[in-house]
Amino acid sequence: MAFQRVGIMSIGEMGFHWAKLLKSHGVEVLTYDKDRGEVSRKRAANAGVTSVPSMNTLVKEAEVIVSIVVPSAAKKVAAKVAKAALKTGRKDLLFCDANAISPMTADAIAAVLAPAGVSFVDGCIIGSAARMGKGTIVYLSGPEAERLRGLEAFNIPLKILGPSTNQASAFKVIYAGLTKGFQGLFCELLMGARKFGLLNEIRAQYEESFPGLLDKVSGSIIGLQIHAGRRAEEMDELKRTFNSHGLDSFMAPAAQKVLRAIAALNLGQASDSGARHGELAETLELFYERGLLRTKAPAGNS
Repeated sequence: MAFQRVGIMSIGEMGFHWAKLLKSHGVEVLTYDKDRGEVSRKRAANAGVTSVPSMNTLVKEAEVIVSIVVPSAAKKVAAKVAKAALKTGRKDLLFCDANAISPMTADAIAAVLAPAGVSFVDGCIIGSAARMGKGTIVYLSGPEAERLRGLEAFNIPLKILGPSTNQASAFKVIYAGLTKGFQGLFCELLMGARKFGLLNEIRAQYEESFPGLLDKVSGSIIGLQIHAGRRAEEMDELKRTFNSHGLDSFMAPAAQKVLRAIAALNLGQASDSGARHGELAETLELFYERGLLRTKAPAGNS
């Protein structure tokens, strides 16, 4: 059965495109954004999202709440939902965490929601925000995952991984290691190419050796002007996942350092239309001009 009222926390870039897609199918999309910034509230208004006056109202009115926030905020959002569910007495609420969190965080969220009687589904989104409804896939896991089949009526492809409440999170952080690893690696290498005046030549050779690869990563590199901090958090989630399960992680911390360095540049502000702007060349030049990865005194200089 398709949903009629879907809550989204919060209306960031991904949440914006979710909301636009759901609205196009006649779904009422709700959010609580009184504690959000002006850009987030404008983005919600531009997507036709209804801003409710309290978390209690969101919990009472939504059939399902989808959490799409930065990893560090995931547990906080779940705690607020659980508190509101206890206060309102809501017992049939479905909550899907679709964040890039570790399996340990997913387990912690399930534990927070259980005493409030909220049904938890672990989820993750594979694909870009702009391709919601055009190929981006939502992976789910947990005993209640089948209840989200109603989203398929809105052209959201679903794949259920299994009955565990943390399988989707494990899937996401491992997948994210590849995509964010590419972003970090390319940024580092292309800064080196720019330093030696070889940026165009290196890009051309990458394209010849690995056709289409840099082009696939380009949009994500452009998005790092806004999202580098979030991407760095995802790499921390991957590192913690490996360490928690007896595995060393060397690549994730390295990618995290590059992404943190980009975030520290404080380059951009999120768009209230959920769009990304710019070209790869100008983004790389901006990174270079702002001193990305540059040491205070280059080796060999006095």
